[in-house]
Amino acid sequence: MKKGKWTALCTLTVQGLRPGKAQDVVVQAALTPPDRTAAPRAAAPAVFGAAEWSWHVPELRLSFEAPPPEFGPLARTCLTDPAAARVMLERGLRAVGLLPDDLRIQSCVPEVLRLKAGGRCTIRYRLAYPRGQTANVLPDRVIAKTYSDDKGPDVLAAMRALWASPLSRGDAVRIAEPLGFLPEFNMLLQWPVPERQNLKDLIRSAAGGTAEALEALRAVMNKTAIGMAALHSSGVLHGRTFSWEDACDELDHTIKQLATVNAALAAVASRLLGRVVAFAAAVPADLPVPTHGSFRPNQVLLYEGDVSFIDFDKYGQAEPALDLSLFLSATKNFALSRPHGEESDEEDVALDPASRLAILDQMDSVCAGFMEQYARRAPVSRARVVAWEALNLLELVLECWVKVKPVRLSNTLLMLERHFQSHGLL
Repeated sequence: MKKGKWTALCTLTVQGLRPGKAQDVVVQAALTPPDRTAAPRAAAPAVFGAAEWSWHVPELRLSFEAPPPEFGPLARTCLTDPAAARVMLERGLRAVGLLPDDLRIQSCVPEVLRLKAGGRCTIRYRLAYPRGQTANVLPDRVIAKTYSDDKGPDVLAAMRALWASPLSRGDAVRIAEPLGFLPEFNMLLQWPVPERQNLKDLIRSAAGGTAEALEALRAVMNKTAIGMAALHSSGVLHGRTFSWEDACDELDHTIKQLATVNAALAAVASRLLGRVVAFAAAVPADLPVPTHGSFRPNQVLLYEGDVSFIDFDKYGQAEPALDLSLFLSATKNFALSRPHGEESDEEDVALDPASRLAILDQMDSVCAGFMEQYARRAPVSRARVVAWEALNLLELVLECWVKVKPVRLSNTLLMLERHFQSHGLL
């Protein structure tokens, strides 16, 4: 739900656009809530699949149209076509001083790692060079991130500041070395970090599993806590300072948006937010520290006992509880999630109540160990972590409506109720 309506990108497999062949066509759907007036749409004479095509269904307050141009980094063949990508990267690596003019890339294999609506994507390029050039220690892989807004140069500046700090040594945690920014493609280039698995997948496989799997998870969580303490203690100040009040204002804005379609839900959410605000008001805030800003287990990569942190797009300053609470609530949420089979488009399925409670007991213990490791190395108010986590859990519940994820609702409600009851918020 953005700008007062729900939007979705739908891939339709259509027969008849080409003789004898099916063709995939991406369209954007928009659902307008009852309190808002849908923009009138003129009849569109364009054929289905064309950029000018649109279709409005007033009875359902639903409209369809071709996706906006900014959705299209993958439509730019220079990003995903091997030959075009090779030429682009040669120019890009030369521009940042990594590829001398007399050397060239022989081949390039793009792999899309992540694609988000709005035009953002992350691509890993596997590179090969003519025989003899490997002696120059040229990179065999490069990570490229495209942006749909103007934040790319600021992200590069944050990553360079981090790389100039002792964090680049990798003693406590690995981070990616930034290479440069290509304005013509709105693209950030960086070295990859070693990866065999991310922490999100390890959590999902260990939750409800064997004692050995749980101990392996504890060991990784402890290393992650040590890495986060090192980041928070790095002294690398860059970007905006995000406050408790900012977070509350954002959640309050979400509640007001939902009020237009579910007043009862919004009223309950507003009362719960009020209780969290009152709880936090009684506990002094910690001083801001360097903050990842979107720290969750899928931002932690694992390789042979080492941990790496990625995705510093929201880097700035905040209370340490912002990062810690995001991580703790996401850890429990991922543990309760179970992927469907490969043929399904759903991400999660609901577990039975007994299994959910058993897994939450496990994760409470794992998360307590994480906090102990962190607190040994960096100061933090536990009560502030409780307050921030309450805010995050309430947001997770509301996201089930905002992002239309009803299968997650029972899990997030259980987590919210359990947290509020454990800390006297109900």
